Amino acid sequence: MLFQTIAQKVVDHNQLESIRGANKYKKIVFCTGCFDILQSGHAVFFNQCKQFGDLLVVGVGQDHVIAELKGPGRPVTPENNRVHLVAAFQDVDYTTLNDDTIAPGKIDFKDVLEKLRPDVFVLNDDDSGMEKKKLLCDRLGIKMEFVQRVVPKALEATSTTRIIDKIKFAYRAPLRIDFAGGWTDVPYIMGDKKGYVSNITISPLIELISGRFNFSGYPRGSGLSTSTAAKVLELISSKNYNSESKTLENISEDLFNLENKELNWAIGRQDQYSIVHGGFSCWEFGRDYARRTKLDIPRETLEEFKQGLLLVHTGASRNAQSAVEEVYSNHKTAAGQDALDKLARYALEFAVALKNKEYILCAEIMEMNFEAQKQLASATSNEYLEEMYAFAKQHGAYGGKIAGAGGGGAYMFYCKDPDKLTQALKKQFIDCFEIYFDFHYLDIKALNRI
Repeated sequence: MLFQTIAQKVVDHNQLESIRGANKYKKIVFCTGCFDILQSGHAVFFNQCKQFGDLLVVGVGQDHVIAELKGPGRPVTPENNRVHLVAAFQDVDYTTLNDDTIAPGKIDFKDVLEKLRPDVFVLNDDDSGMEKKKLLCDRLGIKMEFVQRVVPKALEATSTTRIIDKIKFAYRAPLRIDFAGGWTDVPYIMGDKKGYVSNITISPLIELISGRFNFSGYPRGSGLSTSTAAKVLELISSKNYNSESKTLENISEDLFNLENKELNWAIGRQDQYSIVHGGFSCWEFGRDYARRTKLDIPRETLEEFKQGLLLVHTGASRNAQSAVEEVYSNHKTAAGQDALDKLARYALEFAVALKNKEYILCAEIMEMNFEAQKQLASATSNEYLEEMYAFAKQHGAYGGKIAGAGGGGAYMFYCKDPDKLTQALKKQFIDCFEIYFDFHYLDIKALNRI
C-alpha cells in the first residue's frame, strides 16, 4: 500500500545511525522545521535541499516544542501527521521527529545531528540562531549550506502564517459613540434643513467569522449601533458585493439604502457613515448626502479627552422604539423644531470645543444635547435614568448623555476620575456595569484589507 511506502521513510532516532552506516559513500543532507501546514514553499525548500546531496533527511519539530516556539494554537497539525506528510514528498528520503528539548539557538535537533552525522545541513539564509547552529555543525564536522526563499513564477508566495490567517479570517467593524446631534441625520425628519452629528468609532470590534457574529461582550441595545455594525459586515462579506471597487462613500450609502429599505426609510446616515469611515467626525447631513466637516481633531487630543470618559451600561432594557415613535410624532411641532435646531448646533459646538481642548465644555454640551433629546421625545429618559444621571453629576461627572435614542442602554459621562465614578455608580445601581472601550481610527476597508 502507498501508506506503507510512506511509513517506511519515517524513522526514530535509534535508526539514524544505521542510515548513516548503510550510506557511507552517499552525501546525506539534513534540514529541519515545524512544517505545520504544508504548502508550496515547503516543496520548493525540499527540492532545494536535495540538490546538495544524495539522501535528504528532514527533522520535524515535536508538538510541545513548536507550541513553546510559536505560541498558543500551534501547531495546527499533530506531530505524527506532520512527520508522515513530509515523508510523502518525492525529494524526501527519510523523516524523523526532532528532540524533545530546545537548546540555545532554538536547536531542537542536537540529538538527531549527533546520531545521523549528515554531510550537509541546509538552512534558509534568514534563519535565526545562526551562531549556535554553526558551533554545533563545526563540532560535528557538518557543512552548512544556505538557500534563499524563492517562489517560482508558477506559484504564489505564501506561508503557514498566511494560511492560518486566511482560515481564521474575520470581517471586523467598530461601534460608535454619538456625542451630539443625533436625530438631525434623518432625512425624513430634517427635510431640507442641514443636520450635524459629532461621533467617534470605538473598539473592541465586532466580528463575523464563518457566518457567526462575535459581539465582543457588548450588550445588544446599548445605543452603540451594534445592528448597523453587523449589517455592514454582512454587506462587505457578501459574495455578490464587490467591496474592493467601492469607495467608503459608496459603502456608506449602500448600507444606508439597505437599512432604510428594511426599516421603511425611518433612519439616518450617522451610523453607516461613522462605522464605515472610522475615527472622529463632525458630519454634515443633507436630504441626500453626508460629508465630514473640516473640524478635524488631532488623535492626541482625542486620546486626552478619552482619559476622562466613562461608558457605563445602565442595566435598563432599552426602549428605543418608544422614543422613535415620539420623535416622528413631535418633529414638526414648534418644540420639536426647536429641539432639532439645538441638536444640530450642539454637534458643531461640541467639535469646536473638543478641537480647543475645552473638555468640560464638551461635557456640558453633551448634557444640553441630552436635554434637547428629551425635549424632542420624553421617552429618551425615564425616572430610573434621571436618578442615575443626577447621581453621576453629584459624584464627579461634569456632564454626559444617553447613547443613541435612549430609553435605556448606555450612558457616556465625562469626569475627572472615571474609576471612582464607576465604583460609585455600581455600588448605588447594582445592575449597571462599565463598558471598556478604546477609540478606533481605521476605516472599514483598511480594517478588513479590502
